Amino acid sequence: MAEIIQRIFVNPPIAIARLGGSTTPQNAYRWVQSPNPRSSGETTIEPDWSLAVLVDGTVQPTMPDRLTFREGALIRPVCPFFELWALLGEPGSPPDTWREAPVTPALLAQHGAGLNKLVVRVNAQNRKAARRTRNAEMSFGAFPPVEILGDNHAVAPLLATSPPNVPATRRLIPAGRNIPLGSFQVLRSAPQPAPGATPWSQVVDGRPLVDVEVIRFRFTPARGRFYGPPAAAQPQPSPGGGNFAPVEANQAFLNPNAVWVGFNAQTNPPPTVPPDTYDGASVGQNRSLGVVDDTCDARIEVSLTLPGGRTLTAGANVFSGPPDYGPDRRPFLSLADELNDRTGDGAARSNSLSEGERDAWVEDLFERIYETVSLFNVDFWRNQNAKELPPNQLTAAIPQDQLPNQRRAMGGRDALRDRLFAVPASNDNAPLPLTEHARDRHRALSNLQSLRDLVLQAPGRIERLVRGPFEAEAQENLRSTTMRMPPFMAHSNAGPLTLAAWQYDLLIAWVRAVEAHPIPLAAAEVIPISEAAADRRAAVLARIRGGGQ
Repeated sequence: MAEIIQRIFVNPPIAIARLGGSTTPQNAYRWVQSPNPRSSGETTIEPDWSLAVLVDGTVQPTMPDRLTFREGALIRPVCPFFELWALLGEPGSPPDTWREAPVTPALLAQHGAGLNKLVVRVNAQNRKAARRTRNAEMSFGAFPPVEILGDNHAVAPLLATSPPNVPATRRLIPAGRNIPLGSFQVLRSAPQPAPGATPWSQVVDGRPLVDVEVIRFRFTPARGRFYGPPAAAQPQPSPGGGNFAPVEANQAFLNPNAVWVGFNAQTNPPPTVPPDTYDGASVGQNRSLGVVDDTCDARIEVSLTLPGGRTLTAGANVFSGPPDYGPDRRPFLSLADELNDRTGDGAARSNSLSEGERDAWVEDLFERIYETVSLFNVDFWRNQNAKELPPNQLTAAIPQDQLPNQRRAMGGRDALRDRLFAVPASNDNAPLPLTEHARDRHRALSNLQSLRDLVLQAPGRIERLVRGPFEAEAQENLRSTTMRMPPFMAHSNAGPLTLAAWQYDLLIAWVRAVEAHPIPLAAAEVIPISEAAADRRAAVLARIRGGGQ
């Protein structure tokens, strides 16, 4: 019996776009583990196959020889692609027998459909002001969602307005005006070259490196602009001193009578958490200046109508946000980790891993922690957010430790500090001594053997140092935390930042396994260090020989 299209799906189901003022999209790159003399991290980036969109809507695969992130002062935007895929199987067959196949014009024709039977709807919305005011009238987006037929390959702008049912006197965006949230394009398929005819048509694991025949969509985010009422184009006091205009004059057209203008999170319960995330919250009367940005979340919905009236649907989500200023550094807490938290019992999943799998996960986590620390000015954020410690969290000062405010978190009297490490005073060669110490320490711990040594030399220390998921101590808040790891950083819920639950369960399971089955000293002495660890050691020794510079 002939196969039919059982389902369709969009790959990837979730993507992150990044704002940029340049009209040239960012080329693709991938993270790789390879030594790079210009990088102090574990991760480096290298170019990957990229797609240039031509004027007719087709794509041209290219392999850049270098990565460029700016056009002068303008940052290149990240514009994700989506592919449409199908699950094929005989009528009435069980789902576990279906096979995946890219949706192409030829596949549609084979099943009696054309591109005009494919419809894509894009619902792009910005609800930041609506969330803070608890007022849906302050949302703005594509009303109605933009609808594009599969045979329409023109760029479709995503122009945001206020909801149509909001009276003119209360609309955030006045009638006749809009805020561009980016654009969307259904790309034109092209004939796929014969396998190996071009570098990108080589077949690997049964698939060409780049398939130009599959049906693709592209989301291009906005330019990273701010909008506000006319008054927002006038100079405003800054928390750091001085005055500046938050909004350019040609973007200061929002309604000054809208609820968002003059909103005060402290006097309009229930307060948003965190409450001070809007322009105007930190100065004057804590009143919103009415400024919004052009980020958005977009829901992409695809429907395919087949002969007989059978309609299949699929969806994907894209989130646009600010540029990534450290693309060769991986965060220790990512969207993937948040999703892992929602897939089941993290402790059970950690216990089901083999010893080698758990080792690999933990080493990867500490490499990512180091890469985050390498971007972090610990001296500054300790000065900003270190909590004054109560007597029961203090001990005798560490000899020779020169950090100021020793009674504050991470100071020389903090009982959580390692007594063997004294931090020197700031000097011309090392103006950020705590930052350098944190980087050196975490770089060493990103090697699994060094981490094992810490566990065995100081049993229980990791459990004391690392916060449990969503854990906060008494009187900790957005601007005052202890040095428990990760220190001086805030979660989106305005509490101290923590590992995801599954990460924490994984780490504690690994620590307990190491404590229960320590590697004998004789065996540990002959374990060769990894290439990455050797590079770290060489870098530290070179800095020591160079006087710490």
